[in-house]
Amino acid sequence: MKIFKINETSPYVTLSIENLIMNDEDIKGDILILYQHNNAIIIGNNQNAYEEINREYVKEKNIELARRLSGGGAVYHDLGNINFSFITYYNKKSGYERFLKPIIDYLKSLGLNAEFHGRNDVLVNGAKISGNAQYINNKNRIVSHGTLLFNVDLTVLSKALNPSKIKYESKGIQSVRKRVTNILEELPVKITAEEFINKLIDFFIKNYDSSLEEIPYKKYEKELSELKNKFSSEDWIYNKSANFSFSNTEKFQGGILSVKANVENGKIINLVFEGDFLSKRNIKEIEKLFDNITLSEKEITKILESINLEEYFGTIKKEEILKLILG
Repeated sequence: MKIFKINETSPYVTLSIENLIMNDEDIKGDILILYQHNNAIIIGNNQNAYEEINREYVKEKNIELARRLSGGGAVYHDLGNINFSFITYYNKKSGYERFLKPIIDYLKSLGLNAEFHGRNDVLVNGAKISGNAQYINNKNRIVSHGTLLFNVDLTVLSKALNPSKIKYESKGIQSVRKRVTNILEELPVKITAEEFINKLIDFFIKNYDSSLEEIPYKKYEKELSELKNKFSSEDWIYNKSANFSFSNTEKFQGGILSVKANVENGKIINLVFEGDFLSKRNIKEIEKLFDNITLSEKEITKILESINLEEYFGTIKKEEILKLILG
């Protein structure tokens, strides 16, 4: 496994480098990228930026806002958070548990009671320390990336994020602050974030036949600049924020899903899906399939049956999507 460590802490840089490495066919085999962000919120690709953050607080604290390419929910990052991205070729075994096993094994080697939980989380002593998401490119490569809450300012985290009320109302879920913990608080022997990262690298070198590699910045120079401009643009970050004639939202076992659309003379003119559901492919690819079709059970079912729902909606079922669209 090749390991790349990004030293820049801007999310626009790290998102760009992750994308460049993912699409670089000269880099063979499995890949692990490690990086940190300084004071940033990263929202999922299918989320509405305006609905996910406390805008006044984010502006006051100069928190950078970025939209990633994977699905899932919004996360707050500071330098007390360590991020990882696994890159490999996609197959049916590319589930979250597969990628998180070495991370959990590393945490256990530090004396932590770590376990895989739910759809995509890692818990330590019953509290969340890692959330994960995935996306696939057109070369059938998959990124499975996640967070490790090492020593994050949980007060800022809880104030900066504005999670949907439906998430709490559905199962009486506790506040963000109560549902998460920092790895540092649970460690029997205290270490710094830098030591934690170095130990993680050493663990992979020793146990997963890994090597620490240099990022080919010269090769990426032109594309890196272009991607940074894309990921930092308001058009990319706020691209889901339009006005629609109707909107339905539901919390399913597979996550929150919202459908918003304009309908004229019984036909769908524009439809978007939003939420923290765990899509692996770009939801825009299927949104356009609904353009100019009749808003009917027959027509919508035909579209839903023509696509791989798991890759676009995670574990949300066809019947659930159909009911949501039809209201």
